[in-house]
Amino acid sequence: MNIRAESKDIKLKDVTFAFFDVETTGLESSQGDKICEVAVLKARNGRHLESFHSLIDPGRMVSIGAYAVNGITQEMLKGKPKFNQIADKILKMFDNAVIVCHNASFDMGFLRAEFNMAGLVLPGYPVVDTLRIARRRFDFSSNSRGNISRSLGIKIEQSHRAMNDCITTQRIFQKFLDNFERRGIVTLDRLLNVPR
Repeated sequence: MNIRAESKDIKLKDVTFAFFDVETTGLESSQGDKICEVAVLKARNGRHLESFHSLIDPGRMVSIGAYAVNGITQEMLKGKPKFNQIADKILKMFDNAVIVCHNASFDMGFLRAEFNMAGLVLPGYPVVDTLRIARRRFDFSSNSRGNISRSLGIKIEQSHRAMNDCITTQRIFQKFLDNFERRGIVTLDRLLNVPR
């Protein structure tokens, strides 16, 4: 299925979504911070299909600030693959899917930086940002993933680890889709062009 070419006609229940999250050594890829954990969870119509998760040796220290958030230590990263060793697995997970992130500019920005450093090309996949949807279409007291989850009655396992964040994002997104279906938003094209 060619997602880009057929998006006007694809019903959301037939779309494969790839929920994507990274943990990083710091907040700025432009300052040399890198991905140290990555996860992708593929789902269609609310059903999990497959997943990929890996810690990554970033070749640099995890900052104190990043460790305080994600709890990832240097010891945990010893002997783990470098990014270029798992890049093809990420692309395989994204194949024929729409990527979904919470705060997509952060996750996709780091992913693009890693692909550039590895001398690889990241294709232009369609991306849906649950943070953007929350800001435009809902009225949460805070648009953090944790607050949205609590507001929607979604149980959070452990936040700020890549796969758990993918699972939480998938649950949030499914609630959003249920809401959109009631509003008549049932195709991928309508979702990708959700108005303010």
